[in-house]
Amino acid sequence: MLRTPHELFAHRLRTMLWVEQRLAEDLLPAMYDHVHSVDLKYGIERHLFETRHHVRTLERILHLLGGPGRPEESAALLGLEAEHDELMKAVDLERKDVVDLMHVEVLAAGEHLELAAYETLVATARALGEEEVALLLEEIRGQEEHALEIVTRAGVKLLAERVESLRLDA
Repeated sequence: MLRTPHELFAHRLRTMLWVEQRLAEDLLPAMYDHVHSVDLKYGIERHLFETRHHVRTLERILHLLGGPGRPEESAALLGLEAEHDELMKAVDLERKDVVDLMHVEVLAAGEHLELAAYETLVATARALGEEEVALLLEEIRGQEEHALEIVTRAGVKLLAERVESLRLDA
């Protein structure tokens, strides 16, 4: 049972540790294998490197706070993973553009989930007087924001290419 703001804060950090581990170990590598767009592959590869660093940073933060560093499952990420799996069953895998656009949507949803979590964690760290922790979390938040920008740009480019090919076919 979580009884104090510090306990809730540590719980949320352990949840984000699980999210980052799951992304680094399973989800981002699997998505990389399914996408075709060079820009999207680049974004995933770049963010995979950052995500591995996020895992180490969160482990360090939990160590700094003196609490257990064991990850705790995130129902929100499990939901996004289930949505991805359902979409993979529904999308025509021969339509590379549609597969890539679907991944853009799933990746963007994941980045929004992470951004919301890190924004709250940064504010909580500051409110609890944990300035060093807040700075480390702010660095992660900034990288998540940049990852969202890369994914969004890749999606816009995919759509522009699709519209252009439709225009040329007409």
